[in-house]
Amino acid sequence: MREFEGKVAVVTGGASGIGRALVERFAREGMRVVAADVEKAALDLAVAETSAGGAEIIGIVTDVRSLESVQALADATLGAFGAVHILCNNAGVGTNEMGDTIWTSRDNDWKWCFEVNVWGVLHGIKAFVPGMLERGEEGHVINTSSGNGGLYPLPTTPVLIARS
Repeated sequence: MREFEGKVAVVTGGASGIGRALVERFAREGMRVVAADVEKAALDLAVAETSAGGAEIIGIVTDVRSLESVQALADATLGAFGAVHILCNNAGVGTNEMGDTIWTSRDNDWKWCFEVNVWGVLHGIKAFVPGMLERGEEGHVINTSSGNGGLYPLPTTPVLIARS
Protein backbone atom coordinates (compact mmCIF):
# COMPACT_ATOMS: atom_id res chain seq x y z
CA MET A 1 0.00 0.00 0.00
CA ARG A 2 1.51 3.30 -1.05
CA GLU A 3 -1.27 5.71 -0.08
CA PHE A 4 -2.45 5.80 3.52
CA GLU A 5 -4.35 9.10 3.61
CA GLY A 6 -8.04 8.47 4.25
CA LYS A 7 -7.66 4.69 4.54
CA VAL A 8 -8.82 2.77 7.62
CA ALA A 9 -6.62 0.87 10.06
CA VAL A 10 -7.78 -1.37 12.91
CA VAL A 11 -5.32 -2.21 15.69
CA THR A 12 -6.10 -4.70 18.47
CA GLY A 13 -4.12 -4.14 21.63
CA GLY A 14 -4.12 -0.50 20.51
CA ALA A 15 -4.05 1.14 23.94
CA SER A 16 -0.43 0.42 24.82
CA GLY A 17 2.95 -0.80 23.64
CA ILE A 18 3.42 -1.69 19.99
CA GLY A 19 -0.31 -1.33 19.36
CA ARG A 20 -0.31 2.24 20.64
CA ALA A 21 2.71 3.04 18.48
CA LEU A 22 0.91 1.60 15.43
CA VAL A 23 -2.20 3.66 16.20
CA GLU A 24 -0.15 6.85 16.46
CA ARG A 25 1.81 6.15 13.28
CA PHE A 26 -1.28 5.34 11.24
CA ALA A 27 -2.88 8.55 12.51
CA ARG A 28 0.21 10.58 11.49
CA GLU A 29 -0.10 9.06 8.02
CA GLY A 30 -3.64 10.46 7.76
CA MET A 31 -5.46 7.19 8.25
CA ARG A 32 -8.76 6.85 10.07
CA VAL A 33 -7.97 4.59 13.00
CA VAL A 34 -9.91 2.15 15.14
CA ALA A 35 -8.07 1.28 18.33
CA ALA A 36 -9.34 -1.84 20.09
CA ASP A 37 -8.35 -3.00 23.54
CA VAL A 38 -9.80 -4.89 26.48
CA GLU A 39 -8.71 -2.19 28.96
CA LYS A 40 -11.23 0.65 28.69
CA ALA A 41 -9.35 3.28 30.73
CA ALA A 42 -6.13 2.82 28.76
CA LEU A 43 -8.08 2.80 25.50
CA ASP A 44 -9.92 6.01 26.37
CA LEU A 45 -6.61 7.71 27.18
CA ALA A 46 -4.98 6.51 23.94
CA VAL A 47 -7.93 7.74 21.87
CA ALA A 48 -8.05 11.12 23.66
CA GLU A 49 -4.32 11.72 23.26
CA THR A 50 -4.26 10.62 19.63
CA SER A 51 -7.34 12.64 18.67
CA ALA A 52 -5.86 15.73 20.36
CA GLY A 53 -3.38 15.79 17.49
CA GLY A 54 -6.24 15.99 15.00
CA ALA A 55 -6.53 12.30 14.16
CA GLU A 56 -9.81 10.68 13.22
CA ILE A 57 -9.89 7.82 15.71
CA ILE A 58 -12.40 5.78 17.64
CA GLY A 59 -11.83 3.29 20.42
CA ILE A 60 -13.79 0.09 20.83
CA VAL A 61 -13.48 -2.14 23.88
CA THR A 62 -12.78 -5.60 22.47
CA ASP A 63 -11.86 -8.95 23.97
CA VAL A 64 -10.05 -10.82 21.19
CA ARG A 65 -10.67 -14.13 22.99
CA SER A 66 -14.28 -13.84 21.83
CA LEU A 67 -15.19 -14.12 18.15
CA GLU A 68 -18.42 -12.27 18.93
CA SER A 69 -16.48 -9.36 20.42
CA VAL A 70 -14.15 -9.17 17.42
CA GLN A 71 -17.12 -9.42 15.04
CA ALA A 72 -18.71 -6.50 16.91
CA LEU A 73 -15.44 -4.60 16.36
CA ALA A 74 -15.61 -5.34 12.63
CA ASP A 75 -19.26 -4.27 12.48
CA ALA A 76 -18.56 -1.03 14.39
CA THR A 77 -15.58 -0.26 12.16
CA LEU A 78 -17.64 -0.71 9.00
CA GLY A 79 -20.45 1.33 10.51
CA ALA A 80 -18.08 4.19 11.31
CA PHE A 81 -15.76 4.14 8.29
CA GLY A 82 -17.23 1.76 5.69
CA ALA A 83 -14.02 -0.18 5.04
CA VAL A 84 -10.87 -1.70 6.50
CA HIS A 85 -7.56 -1.44 4.68
CA ILE A 86 -5.13 -2.51 7.38
CA LEU A 87 -5.90 -4.99 10.14
CA CYS A 88 -3.27 -5.38 12.86
CA ASN A 89 -3.94 -8.42 15.01
CA ASN A 90 -1.60 -7.12 17.67
CA ALA A 91 -3.26 -7.89 21.03
CA GLY A 92 -1.05 -10.19 23.05
CA VAL A 93 -0.35 -11.23 26.60
CA GLY A 94 2.33 -12.93 28.61
CA THR A 95 2.30 -14.21 32.14
CA ASN A 96 4.66 -12.72 34.68
CA GLU A 97 4.85 -15.44 37.30
CA MET A 98 8.38 -16.03 38.52
CA GLY A 99 10.01 -19.23 39.63
CA ASP A 100 7.70 -21.57 37.74
CA THR A 101 8.79 -23.86 34.98
CA ILE A 102 6.71 -24.75 31.94
CA TRP A 103 5.67 -28.04 33.53
CA THR A 104 4.59 -26.38 36.79
CA SER A 105 2.86 -23.32 35.35
CA ARG A 106 -0.87 -23.16 35.83
CA ASP A 107 -3.19 -24.49 33.13
CA ASN A 108 -5.15 -21.26 33.33
CA ASP A 109 -2.03 -19.28 32.30
CA TRP A 110 -1.59 -21.49 29.24
CA LYS A 111 -5.28 -21.16 28.39
CA TRP A 112 -5.24 -17.35 28.70
CA CYS A 113 -2.12 -17.00 26.55
CA PHE A 114 -3.51 -19.26 23.84
CA GLU A 115 -6.92 -17.58 23.84
CA VAL A 116 -5.41 -14.13 23.34
CA ASN A 117 -2.26 -14.85 21.34
CA VAL A 118 -3.56 -17.58 19.03
CA TRP A 119 -7.35 -17.46 18.99
CA GLY A 120 -7.29 -13.64 18.99
CA VAL A 121 -5.45 -13.65 15.67
CA LEU A 122 -7.82 -16.23 14.20
CA HIS A 123 -10.84 -14.23 15.37
CA GLY A 124 -9.45 -11.10 13.70
CA ILE A 125 -8.92 -12.93 10.43
CA LYS A 126 -12.39 -14.52 10.52
CA ALA A 127 -14.16 -11.27 11.39
CA PHE A 128 -12.36 -8.95 8.95
CA VAL A 129 -10.77 -10.76 6.00
CA PRO A 130 -13.93 -11.98 4.21
CA GLY A 131 -15.26 -8.41 4.07
CA MET A 132 -11.90 -7.02 3.03
CA LEU A 133 -11.79 -9.49 0.13
CA GLU A 134 -15.41 -8.83 -0.80
CA ARG A 135 -14.83 -5.07 -1.03
CA GLY A 136 -11.90 -5.73 -3.37
CA GLU A 137 -9.77 -2.82 -2.19
CA GLU A 138 -6.08 -3.03 -1.47
CA GLY A 139 -5.51 -4.20 2.07
CA HIS A 140 -3.11 -5.84 4.46
CA VAL A 141 -3.31 -8.05 7.54
CA ILE A 142 -0.46 -7.80 10.03
CA ASN A 143 -0.17 -10.40 12.80
CA THR A 144 2.35 -9.62 15.53
CA SER A 145 3.77 -11.89 18.20
CA SER A 146 6.45 -11.76 20.81
CA GLY A 147 9.48 -13.97 20.44
CA ASN A 148 8.23 -16.29 23.18
CA GLY A 149 4.51 -16.37 22.55
CA GLY A 150 3.84 -15.15 26.08
CA LEU A 151 5.26 -18.08 28.03
CA TYR A 152 7.50 -16.58 30.68
CA PRO A 153 9.78 -19.48 31.66
CA LEU A 154 11.62 -19.65 28.35
CA PRO A 155 15.28 -18.59 28.64
CA THR A 156 15.12 -15.66 26.22
CA THR A 157 11.65 -14.41 27.10
CA PRO A 158 11.21 -10.65 26.87
CA VAL A 159 8.75 -10.67 29.75
CA LEU A 160 11.07 -11.94 32.48
CA ILE A 161 11.18 -9.68 35.49
CA ALA A 162 14.20 -9.77 37.75
CA ARG A 163 13.54 -10.77 41.35
CA SER A 164 14.52 -8.32 44.01
